[in-house]
Amino acid sequence: MEKLLPDSLSVTIRQMTQDDLFFCRPLVKEAGWNQMDADWLRAMDLEPTGCFVAEANQQPVATTTVCCFENIAWIAMVLVDKKVRGRGIGKLIVEHAIAYLDAKGIETIRLDATSLGQGLYKKLGFREEYEVIRFTGGRRSGDPAADDPTPGTLEIGNIRRIFKGDVMMDEIVRLDEEATATFRRSFINSFAKTNNIPFYCSITDGAVTGYAGCREGINAIQIGPLAASVPESGYWLLDQIVSYFPGKPMYVDIPAQNVAALNWAAANAFTEQRRFVRMYRGFKIHDSPELIWASSGPEKG
Repeated sequence: MEKLLPDSLSVTIRQMTQDDLFFCRPLVKEAGWNQMDADWLRAMDLEPTGCFVAEANQQPVATTTVCCFENIAWIAMVLVDKKVRGRGIGKLIVEHAIAYLDAKGIETIRLDATSLGQGLYKKLGFREEYEVIRFTGGRRSGDPAADDPTPGTLEIGNIRRIFKGDVMMDEIVRLDEEATATFRRSFINSFAKTNNIPFYCSITDGAVTGYAGCREGINAIQIGPLAASVPESGYWLLDQIVSYFPGKPMYVDIPAQNVAALNWAAANAFTEQRRFVRMYRGFKIHDSPELIWASSGPEKG
């Protein structure tokens, strides 16, 4: 796709490849975001033909990614080089992503908008759903809770460490679908593939009542995805993840409707950093934000 903008800037949009990481890294740093190479690679793995780079006069200037879960998709990583902002490139690459998803027959497109992008998305037909609040904090090394449970322990009370192929994964995926109204098996499975980053579930009376993942970022550990069907599981899982990384800064993105999770953040000295507005285009789904204790981040809800 090639388009000539009013100021004679020739813009071409092409598929992203691993060779583009050299360009993605400074864009993330410029925006102050938290994503690492692993996040871009996960996006390209989940939707290889749905990650895009815009080039202006043959130089990369913008990115976006999409991720499809059956009839629901997410648009994310909309980043434009500061040197060419305000010239319509962001709008152009998002329109390209929408056209890609429309061609696939996607019924619902969702995204988490920053204040910078919210106006653009409204013009492109997105509507507001609810706010997601990012908190930052962490547990200091030497805090009593930081030493219990021991990182790497496979089973602690009602919390169980989950690895790839675990028999509990089907129940975890069902709980995730109940919370998000989206079937995300491939995405949830990706969190259980590595041994160095923990993935947990909470078990009550033999049934899964919560699960929690996290990932490393440039600035902080991102807690999430985390869903819980009972408040106790939400508290236990958040405590577990935070205890695993004593002394490290952490982010947790909590839907504004989940009062119990907000109370946990306040009680654990997490402070609000920024807010996102969750938006949708097309058919509105009805997820359960009161069950979502930590979004996986702005990339996939």
